[in-house]
Amino acid sequence: MGSSEWAVGGDIKNLIFRILQEIESFRHHVFKIPLMKPILIAFIVAIFLLYRADAQSGYSFGVRITGHGKPMILIPGYTGSADTYNEVVAHYKDHYKCYVVTLAGFAGQPPSGAYDHLLMRQRDEIIRYIINEHLDKPVIVCFSFGAALGLWIACTRPDLIGPIVDLDGTPFDAAVDDFHLNKDSLVKAIGARYEKALKQSPAYWHKRDSIYHSPPSIKEGFIEVQKLVSDTNRIAETLVWDKASDMRSSVLMNQEADTLDMREGVARISSPILLLGSWKGWDNIKTKEQAEERYALQFTKAKNVTIVFSEKGKHFLMWEDFDWMVGQMDAFLRKYN
Repeated sequence: MGSSEWAVGGDIKNLIFRILQEIESFRHHVFKIPLMKPILIAFIVAIFLLYRADAQSGYSFGVRITGHGKPMILIPGYTGSADTYNEVVAHYKDHYKCYVVTLAGFAGQPPSGAYDHLLMRQRDEIIRYIINEHLDKPVIVCFSFGAALGLWIACTRPDLIGPIVDLDGTPFDAAVDDFHLNKDSLVKAIGARYEKALKQSPAYWHKRDSIYHSPPSIKEGFIEVQKLVSDTNRIAETLVWDKASDMRSSVLMNQEADTLDMREGVARISSPILLLGSWKGWDNIKTKEQAEERYALQFTKAKNVTIVFSEKGKHFLMWEDFDWMVGQMDAFLRKYN
């Protein structure tokens, strides 16, 4: 059985729009050809049915499907593309059917169009996708920002989820950076910013996007990403994804994620969890031992968690320490899947 690749969300609607534009442009000439009018009408009806089926699916995220075997869902990080996992998919595609997600509004994937709770919508859509596609206990591989979403999915519907591979994400990132964090103050402050952001106009987001992607800001962003990725080509790749992302979606989902505290919620997860962590490059973590202590505190309520840290890798473990990472994943999946 060979591998296949396709995408869900946005592509069909864009194709239909272009086809209808062409039809409108040539319709007077077309209707002069015998039998063309009923054929054209039938064609338009077929396209409409495809559009309606796509709309009813309701999936605003994109998904690239590759390989065959047991299901594996892979969720990238903040503004990340499915391409984050190209090497991981190449490693697993002969034994797993890989469903690689690009979240709505990230890396060129059209935004969901939702007004509020954009990240929650992604959570609920992925859950619905698992149910509708009859994915039996899929492995969840989730990275960084995407790990928060993956854990949220698992906390919400633990009955649907198989083993979880968490690539350098935690149940409550803010508490990793600041041991003395006042959660109530944080949630209140972010909540106020979130409510203000909800009310902003498209013009505001366009202006903010222009400023964010101005040359000085891009230079600053390169310096920040360099803490997390060593290869300059990879850094450039992440910045391309970032530029292709919808500013409103990125800001609102990031603020929503910042208030997620699943340190108690992980107790609901029955699946085994493998957390592969990094410690190099972070401003507030200076040693591997310090990172191990802080990450472990995040998972004290988890039933079955294994935490292992890379000796050399920065945050993007799939690029920084690939062989070590897939070695750890292979051993974990052999044991639990």
